[in-house]
This record gives sequence, structure tokens and C-alpha cells, in this order.
Amino acid sequence: MAESSKTKVLVFGGNGFIGGETVVELLALHAFDITVVNRGNWKDYDSNIRIRPFVKTINVDRKSSDAVEKLRNTIGDEQFDAVIDFSAYDSGVVKDALKVLEDRFRLYIYISTDSVYEVCLPTSNELSSETDSIRPTDSDEYESLRRKDSYGHKKLKVEEHLIEWQSKTKANNWSYVILRLPDVLGPRDSTDRWWFYQMWIQFYSSIQKPLEISTHLRSSYIYVNDIARYIAYILSKTFLDSSTIFFNQILNIACTEIVSIHDLLSVIIGELNLTDLRMPIRYNPNTDADFFPSVTRGGLNISKASSAQYNWKPTPLKQVVRETVQWYNDAYGLYPNERSHMVKRIRRSLLKDDETTYGKFLYDVNRYSTQSTIKRKRDDREEDEKKIVIVDHIDVRSDYGDHRQQKVLKHNEM
Repeated sequence: MAESSKTKVLVFGGNGFIGGETVVELLALHAFDITVVNRGNWKDYDSNIRIRPFVKTINVDRKSSDAVEKLRNTIGDEQFDAVIDFSAYDSGVVKDALKVLEDRFRLYIYISTDSVYEVCLPTSNELSSETDSIRPTDSDEYESLRRKDSYGHKKLKVEEHLIEWQSKTKANNWSYVILRLPDVLGPRDSTDRWWFYQMWIQFYSSIQKPLEISTHLRSSYIYVNDIARYIAYILSKTFLDSSTIFFNQILNIACTEIVSIHDLLSVIIGELNLTDLRMPIRYNPNTDADFFPSVTRGGLNISKASSAQYNWKPTPLKQVVRETVQWYNDAYGLYPNERSHMVKRIRRSLLKDDETTYGKFLYDVNRYSTQSTIKRKRDDREEDEKKIVIVDHIDVRSDYGDHRQQKVLKHNEM
């Protein structure tokens, strides 16, 4: 596809957990010309080699005082089809982006969160729906909820600003899509939450600390790969199929299953084939490992997104766990710096000053990492061998009636 015919996408973020996976998904489709705006940090996992060489980059700290000037000078009068915003955590940076871009884009996809429901009026609904994002009118209640969850408050402020700005646009020539996500699972999690739990479980025999949970609340989760695929689907429907179904829509997207953190940890234990260890999972409301869930209102109602109109099709949670566990198993050998960081974090959080236990834990992790590397290299060799196909070719020499068999080696194209 010629560059001029590609859909031009401006991505705020694009090198982190969700943004990185999305950019990789878009690159694989060969239909998008991508510009990434971030602070220039490409140190997480392998973003420096799997993303950076294939996108245009703009280094801007959106919170800096000269962000608007830098964006305006760098972007100039360039036109974009879509903007995807992974990095806006307050309305000010979105206001700046809209000022710079003005009417030079058609679709703004904002990555929001189920935390917005934490600062809204309580409802009798078991699951939070898109229409439940209603702020209290009482100022004291408003402030109380804002203080309780400043993250949800700021993300909802961004949503409110986008909706207001779009409604006031005279030409009304752009639209928004707001995706509300629960806690995200999958590879390259920059929060380290998953790897912390997985490492704790895998080396429980060394650590000898019961798994701890702070709540029995059942909540929603989502697979990072599903988010990436759905954003690609939205862009494809809008710009390749000329559809308007996503214009000015707010969508909850999540896995179908609603589970407790106890349930999730149990699935991880099962996937690691460690059920025989009978690891205790202890309730402790003051645990330092208070990672999941990050909300108190429960799960998400995804019936709108799952309808035939919007076509949200999430990966089953057990498959999400299987694929994520396998990725982190490989990560022990592939990413020694990130592994070392996780070991130190577990040492601080779980082992404190117990040097004897730490020594055993470190030895076991290093041994497992070495074994993981050896296994991965062996599997890679076996996979390479499978790509070589022996083709029997009969070369008929009619001059002498000499039938010779030649073996031709070919590499399958992947």
C-alpha cells in the first residue's frame, strides 16, 4: 500500500503497555502511517526494537509548560485521520492537544477506565453500564468521591471535556470514541502487577509467604491484545469501510467473565500446574500486594460493545491467563533487567530483611531463567527446522531416459 493511501494516525503514548501493543497491531496491518508522541522513553521491554524504528516519533512531555509550542512546531499543519490517546490523565493535556490539532483530524479515540464509575452516583445495577457515569450534583458528595478516587475523577474530566469540545465544534467535523477499560492483563505490563503475582506463585516454595488478597469483590479484566485488536477494528471500520457506527460512542470493553482476585490467582496456579502445592490465599485488607482489582464498584456491563453493531469479541479469560503466563515464562530469559527489577520488588515487599530466604529465592529464579533460555533456544531451533521443507523433485532427462531424484530445500515464508 502506498504511503499516501495509508490512514494517518497520531498516537499519544504508544510505547507503553496498552499503547505499544496497539501500535504493533496497527503496523502489522500495513494500512496505517503512525506518528507517536511521547517523552522519548523507549526502555520498557523491547519497544525500542519492535516499535520505534517503524514509526515517526515526537518527543514531548505533555505536562511541560512548553508542550503546546513544541507540539505545534513539530506537527505543523500536518493532517491526521485519527488520534489515539493513551497518555492523558488530566483534561489540561487534552485541551492542549485539541488546540494544536484544531480541525485537522476526524476521530479521537480516548482510552479511559472503569474507575470513572467510582466518582459517580451509586446505582442498583450489579454491573456498571455506560449510562451510569453520572456525577452527583451535591457538592459535598462530589468532593468526597473526587478525593476518594482522584484517578477516576481526572479520567472522567477528560471524557467530559472531549464531549463538550466536540459538541461546540461549529463544523462538527470530528468525532470521539471513549473506551472504558477495567484492569488490563497481558505481556509487557509496565505496572508489573502480573509478573509480581506469577513470580510469587512460581517461587512460593522459596518465598514461603501465603498469597494475600484485600477483597473478595468480583470485577472485570481485559486482555491487552484484545484492546489492540479492537482499536484496529474501529479504525478499519471507520476509515477503510467508511462506517460511522463508532462516532461519538462510549463503550465498556472487558472479558465476559466477572471474577474475584482469588479466582484469578487460582486460575494462574492451575495454569502453572502448581495446584498440588496447595498455596494458601489469605485475606488481608492491609496487604502490600493490593494490585487487583483497582475498583470497588464491581464488574462492567459489556452488552453494548458485544452487540452485533459494535462487534466486541473478547478472548476467554482462561486463554488470557494461559497466553500471559507463557509470555512471562519466556520473559525470565528474554528480559533480565525487568526480571531483576521484579526480584528486587518482591524482596522489598515480601522478604524484608530475611536474607536466607532471599538467597534461596534468587538462586531458584536464576536457575529457572537459565532453563527457560535453554528451552526457548531449543524450541526456536525445532521451529526453524519445521520451516525447512524437503521437496522431492523428479527431473526427467528425456535424452537418455535417465530419471534422477533431486532434493530441493526451501524455506517457508512466515
